[in-house]
Amino acid sequence: MHKPALLLICGLAAVCRLSIAGEGDDQPGQWDAVHAKYIIHSGSATYAEPPTKSDRALTVLIDGNAAKEVFDLIGPDAHPQCSPDNRDRERRRKGVECTYTAQLNDPKDSHYRCWIGINLRTGDGDVRVAC
Repeated sequence: MHKPALLLICGLAAVCRLSIAGEGDDQPGQWDAVHAKYIIHSGSATYAEPPTKSDRALTVLIDGNAAKEVFDLIGPDAHPQCSPDNRDRERRRKGVECTYTAQLNDPKDSHYRCWIGINLRTGDGDVRVAC
């Protein structure tokens, strides 16, 4: 291999290592990537109907580390409304509802989930998820 090509590969590897190492840093003011799902609907997000002129909302679902971070920040716990398992936990604030599920059905699932809801007519926080 030519020396310039080897130097280029080594330099790119070093840059990649630095950028990967910086991804998990908790620096204030930094944006973090999140995997999310969303739905625009009327009624409940659980039993969604198409949005109407008089009723339309945006619900965003996040899970994993992002949901855990939000869950930790919006405490304290509220009484769980949807789970018979006393190890499960819920936390709610206007426009945000998070859950911690102790027993997972699938190992690929996350213990933490958060729903962020916005009424698109008023701009108010409006979580519309049912059990």
